[in-house]
Amino acid sequence: MNQNSQYVAPSQDFAQMANAATKAFACSYNSCGSKGTMLCLYDQKAATNPAGPLYAPGADKTDICNTCAQTCVESLCPQTTTPVVIPPTCANDQLTLEANKAATWIHNYYRRLLATGWAKDGKSGYAQPAKKMLELTYDCTGGPAGVAAETYAAIENCPTTDPQPTAGYSMNFKRLKNYTISDTGALEEAIKEWWSPLEKIGLGTNLEFTNGSPLTSFANMAYEETTKFACSAKNCPKIGETLVMCQYNPLITDGEMIYEPGKVCSGCRKLGKKCSDPQGLCV
Repeated sequence: MNQNSQYVAPSQDFAQMANAATKAFACSYNSCGSKGTMLCLYDQKAATNPAGPLYAPGADKTDICNTCAQTCVESLCPQTTTPVVIPPTCANDQLTLEANKAATWIHNYYRRLLATGWAKDGKSGYAQPAKKMLELTYDCTGGPAGVAAETYAAIENCPTTDPQPTAGYSMNFKRLKNYTISDTGALEEAIKEWWSPLEKIGLGTNLEFTNGSPLTSFANMAYEETTKFACSAKNCPKIGETLVMCQYNPLITDGEMIYEPGKVCSGCRKLGKKCSDPQGLCV
């Protein structure tokens, strides 16, 4: 951009973002092999060919927003907007599409981190790699008897006592002292805390699960035999909390190995699966 606030090549991406006339935008992203791609579209095209002003410069800070039709908000002129309702991926859990995808991605991120030997362990520095860590898929079995619906039902009425897991599932549950947090934010915070005992306490060389262990929330997420899970989150202003719950199947039982250590993905073929890209999970 030059001294007249005009576009100067090769700053086209910046120009689209900084264009004062732009009122709306939308973005999307996708994984393409080992890389990611992101695209954003804007409702106004910046003046780049021929070059034109991106915005009207002010002489000093006192000029900021002096042409706004309404009261300035954090140095920006407010616009009338139409909220967009994001459809749920799995209506039974009452999560937004963003939250549902985030829960799946974060769970598999941690499982891949563990499987590749890069998960920090409080006893050994880094946990041993796993030879056949399965990728988790989201369980959106339909109807009121589906685990997604049961997970939401367990926290829907904001219970003051902790809920119980669905038969055949293990459960992680968290009360956040923030009743306005988004479902995505709540899941991110809870999942991070459920995984944290690995780094705070550690496994070392003993990968056997013990009922009632302080590593239970981690073990529920890391159990190599688990293939499906479902989550939900509920803002509860009356009790000043947001409740977050995830359930996992199959569940891990006392005395089982959380996972079998070994070369990454070396056990996938025996399961009729292949190694993920990037590597770490059997898919």
